[in-house]
Amino acid sequence: MSTSATTGRRPAQLRVLSLLLLVGGLFCALLGWSASAYYYTAAVLVLLALLMWTGRAASLVRWVLVLNVVAGLVLVLVLWLGDGLGHAKLDVSGVAFLVNHFLGGPFASLLAGAILYGLRPGRPLATWFAARSA
Repeated sequence: MSTSATTGRRPAQLRVLSLLLLVGGLFCALLGWSASAYYYTAAVLVLLALLMWTGRAASLVRWVLVLNVVAGLVLVLVLWLGDGLGHAKLDVSGVAFLVNHFLGGPFASLLAGAILYGLRPGRPLATWFAARSA
């Protein structure tokens, strides 16, 4: 029995998630015409799509997505429950926003659950990355 990792055929989950990251990157690049900071987010999304497509740097993809999700979660929680922080609330939420934005923005956070689940041992994305790094 041959798997997609040994035959060189990309798993369907990888193709869909890479395409979604690429589309998100193109959308952010279009937003970059109005606000140039979105060019950086677009570059990160395209880089994540490229790394997934080629099967390289699985740990980098994992950590970028984990930090993105954590920064987004901190942002939402501080804005929701951070009244006790006083004026520091805006500083903390601003830093969390910048970290989230510079690691792929909310679009990467939306796809992070599916990607991180696929990177668990025995899942198709994990086998794809393992076969390419060996």
